[in-house]
Amino acid sequence: MKEFFKTAGLLLACIFLARFIMPANYTPLIAMAVFMPFVTDNKNLQLLLPVSLLLVTDLILGFYGTAMLFVYGTMLLIGLLSRLLHKESIQRLMTNSLLSVVLWHVIVNFGVYFSGLGTVSLVQTYLLAIPFDLRLLTSTLLFAGMFYGIRHLVKEYSYLGGKRTS
Repeated sequence: MKEFFKTAGLLLACIFLARFIMPANYTPLIAMAVFMPFVTDNKNLQLLLPVSLLLVTDLILGFYGTAMLFVYGTMLLIGLLSRLLHKESIQRLMTNSLLSVVLWHVIVNFGVYFSGLGTVSLVQTYLLAIPFDLRLLTSTLLFAGMFYGIRHLVKEYSYLGGKRTS
């Protein structure tokens, strides 16, 4: 159990730091929200951990008005859908990741438009967001794949009784 908390703490610290180091919209947060059903059966933790990490980093990076409601609401929706659509397969994980970014694109950018952050039309807002959300899609698929691969290696290592085979 002690090793679990060390590993979980290290993972959370890496995700936390990634919000500050990586370019805008290149983040592991959506991948984390999609991956949580692989990690725990605790429904509260599945929903609240990604949103909590987002909140803590936003406390440092700064808040962004009305659009925040759409961002946090979308993260909660992604967590709920990930729980409902969860299957133990990489294909389903990647499909859920793609679906999550599409939801993000539609809902969060509607929030940006609704907040009146400088665009003339909703269509213009969606079009201008495409480059950012393509980076978000890339990072979400990459991190979700990495999380799945690491989980597979840990399970394989555990299955072998903690002994490496050469």
